[in-house]
Amino acid sequence: MASTVSPFGLKPVNLIGGQAFNGGTIREYLLPSNVAAAYYTGSVIYMNTNGVPTAITLTPVAGTTAGILGVMVGVRYTDPTLKYTLFSQTLVSGAYTAGYRDIYIRVCDDPDQLYSIQAATAVGSKTNGARGAIGQNAALSTFTGSATTGLADTALLTGSNWGSCASTNTLAMRIVDIITPDDTYPEVLVKFNQGVHSYLFSLGV
Repeated sequence: MASTVSPFGLKPVNLIGGQAFNGGTIREYLLPSNVAAAYYTGSVIYMNTNGVPTAITLTPVAGTTAGILGVMVGVRYTDPTLKYTLFSQTLVSGAYTAGYRDIYIRVCDDPDQLYSIQAATAVGSKTNGARGAIGQNAALSTFTGSATTGLADTALLTGSNWGSCASTNTLAMRIVDIITPDDTYPEVLVKFNQGVHSYLFSLGV
């Protein structure tokens, strides 16, 4: 049981509607230049106006934030020392300056993807317990990660007693289910809301 905060970002689980799931549809996006921040598995990735896949630093806002591609599930690159291709959960900041080449950010980009994510706050009661949060919306919080685990520390902004969850249509994530409802910091099943993922939002970058 999760009695402490131990976020792991967003982890692909399966697809809505009983669709066939092969572990997450992955598209590789070339990283063409330096980025002054590290990349972590489980981070939400967007395409910036320079064509650079970049980890978000703020929660997306439905109908406003353009270019959300999905969630990073790893990277591949030519290692500056070994000189052959490696796969990793994380990428250091300023990778090009450090000598990394042929860098690709691997993104789970299916807009129907469901993700597991940990609640950012110790939650308590809501109408009908944790079940009362199902069907509501929530924002994301915390956008760094761990160099040790390679995982993002992004979590779901639930608030105490699920108080930050609401019907507000601009919040980034829809709560589909509560995976571990008895945990102090439960795992929650979520998907991107309409107007968040780039494939379901007509505004370009």
